Amino acid sequence: MGVRRAAVERVEPAPEKAEEVGAGKEGREPACPWCGSPEAEKVSDYGPHLMVCQYICRGCNSPFEVIKR
Repeated sequence: MGVRRAAVERVEPAPEKAEEVGAGKEGREPACPWCGSPEAEKVSDYGPHLMVCQYICRGCNSPFEVIKR
């Protein structure tokens, strides 16, 4: 039992779009990943981890998290 062979393929990360680079910074709210609405409200500076901020969408009322940069 076990793995006899494994294939590893190197994948380069996709370049970020200019409008996504500033997401999550002060004065710039991210778009909702569920409905795409730009109407998002920051709920907390810290989520379950110190590296994320919590937001809630005003359009569909869905909570989501954004990784801090």
